[in-house]
Amino acid sequence: MASGGNKKMWGGFVDVFGNTPRNRILEFLLEMKDLDFTIGDISREIELNRATTYNVMEDLINEHIVRPTRKISGTQVYKLNTDKKEIKVLLITFNHILEMISKKRELSKMVV
Repeated sequence: MASGGNKKMWGGFVDVFGNTPRNRILEFLLEMKDLDFTIGDISREIELNRATTYNVMEDLINEHIVRPTRKISGTQVYKLNTDKKEIKVLLITFNHILEMISKKRELSKMVV
């Protein structure tokens, strides 16, 4: 994700799969797959309404896409469930999207 002025610019995952709250959360978690976050942290980082973030996260947790990792001062922290088969496929797809973006940028530098 990159900011451009006041308008939020999303990454390749959201560009390919659509700008929905679920995809914005997934993109963030795919980018930060080795870290864990509270739902409030995720809401702030992706500038999504807190209630919407909670609702989407509830679905992701129930689908075992996101898993609880630990509690910090009584607050549950979550992480992408990289053991889940579907998430492994999403990570491969996410990495391919990043490679395509990188190659596209390299080509545009060569043309200029």
